[in-house]
Amino acid sequence: MTDSFMISSFEFPSRPVARNVPEIDHAEALAIVREQIALLDLDLSGLTVVVGAATGYQAVAATAAALADAGRVIALAGEFQRHPSLATAVDATLACARYAHVSERVEVMNRIDSRGWQDVDVLANGLPVGPISRSLVELLPPHAVVSLMAEPWELRPGVVDFDSCDDAGIKVVAPNLGHPAINLLPEFARLCCIMLDQAGVQQRGASLALVCDTPCAPFIEQALRERGVRVSVFAHPSLLTDGKWDVIVAALRPSDRPPMDINSLGRISESSRQALLVQFSGEIDRSAASYFGLTVWPPKRPTRGQLGLPLDVLGAAPAIRKLTGGLKAAEAAYRGAELGRDSVGYIVKAGSGMVERARAETLADAHLLREKDPEGTPDR
Repeated sequence: MTDSFMISSFEFPSRPVARNVPEIDHAEALAIVREQIALLDLDLSGLTVVVGAATGYQAVAATAAALADAGRVIALAGEFQRHPSLATAVDATLACARYAHVSERVEVMNRIDSRGWQDVDVLANGLPVGPISRSLVELLPPHAVVSLMAEPWELRPGVVDFDSCDDAGIKVVAPNLGHPAINLLPEFARLCCIMLDQAGVQQRGASLALVCDTPCAPFIEQALRERGVRVSVFAHPSLLTDGKWDVIVAALRPSDRPPMDINSLGRISESSRQALLVQFSGEIDRSAASYFGLTVWPPKRPTRGQLGLPLDVLGAAPAIRKLTGGLKAAEAAYRGAELGRDSVGYIVKAGSGMVERARAETLADAHLLREKDPEGTPDR
């Protein structure tokens, strides 16, 4: 183990975990929303847009749709009378709308009745919306567009019934996080580095294994190397080589079963028992980790599909670029624009998640090969 990393496997670092993001700066958020609307030429005029009521910078979604001239904006809140957190989301959503002077154009609803869904043009995926299941898809008009508001590899399984959307002829669209107007992949890398800081990791000189099956792999790797970390990249926990790792970062896509399972953790405990496991994204079998005496950061398990640290930690710009990009991708799909991998968004079909997985694994494997044979791989 390197001298730069001194955390015991039975101790948690002393730095606080910043899961709770401070109240947003409405003036800053509104300025970024207006800037993004102009940059993307976002025009939702005449469209009925459904988003989820939310907290943090996600609360800006309804306001952004209204400022982009949506004919009607519905912020779904779910049964917020039963859940105080949803009531907070309603308050945050309306506070943004009031600050932007569009509150009269934002309707907060607990639910939409079956006939009401026939008027929806754009449905933005979000927690209050709930799973976009076959029963919901069948209520939508054929011209409706479902916006994932994230790339497919970010979503937990079952969030959207892609087969039902295909059967109904309803377009499902994702924002392209690599598009210059969104440019979120480097932000994920920055967030991962902040998470390591919060975990108390002295990064310079540390030996780190990055287990990543998403397109973030090369960006996280580069950010870590710039901080002096000795990093190796693996596309899956089963490919993780034995070694005296100081830190093992799981940056995986959500899944039904933890890829970092009892078998993988057993191997880690044999060779790197003192390693700190950092759950940036994806799942770790924490019961198995506890059994083997391994330490996992953050101490509290993130909700499935949630990052170990919220994107809002980075401030207003990344989250707002993402949500306005999701709305622009939906607008483009609705109006029949041609969407490809270089566009602001792209159409997602049933089974394309496997394509995304293959793309991510190819990226991660390429970086693993470069570690083994740096002379045989072209420079970035």
